[in-house]
Amino acid sequence: MLQLIPFQEKDFNTIFDWIVSPRFLMQWGGPMFNFPLTHQQLMDYKDAQDRRAFQVYDPSLDTIIGHLSIGRLDKDQKQGRIGKVIVSPEYRGKGYGQQMIQLISMYAFQQLDLEKVTLGVFDFNTGAIRCYENAGFTIDRYLKNHRSFEDEMWSLYEMSLNKYT
Repeated sequence: MLQLIPFQEKDFNTIFDWIVSPRFLMQWGGPMFNFPLTHQQLMDYKDAQDRRAFQVYDPSLDTIIGHLSIGRLDKDQKQGRIGKVIVSPEYRGKGYGQQMIQLISMYAFQQLDLEKVTLGVFDFNTGAIRCYENAGFTIDRYLKNHRSFEDEMWSLYEMSLNKYT
């Protein structure tokens, strides 16, 4: 069973190793980060008061297989937003993404007492869309030309999962 381990400074090199290009950094982290990713950027990300960031540990392999976070925590609205989801390159395509999303959703509902979690995924990331749908998320809306990157415009699906559905 996968485990959520709080993201710590000692984990930064793992993220540095996984973020290999400006395009991938924008896809993973959005405009809050600039390439090349720096120690200070990850410190600011890790220390945000409205976010819980985690490394995902697989005890059967004794290794970190991914990273994700839940942020934009709103206790009044009882919702949060899953983000910064990444599976280690050597473990992609093995079902870990869906397990990670289910794990962070359970954490949000049980530990944080949220009732709804949301996420955004670019429309070209078909594997992630399938992963999120398999984890129970549904598409709420489509935002055409939501983000610019270099000479491209990227469109985004907003997805959500409700605790009681």
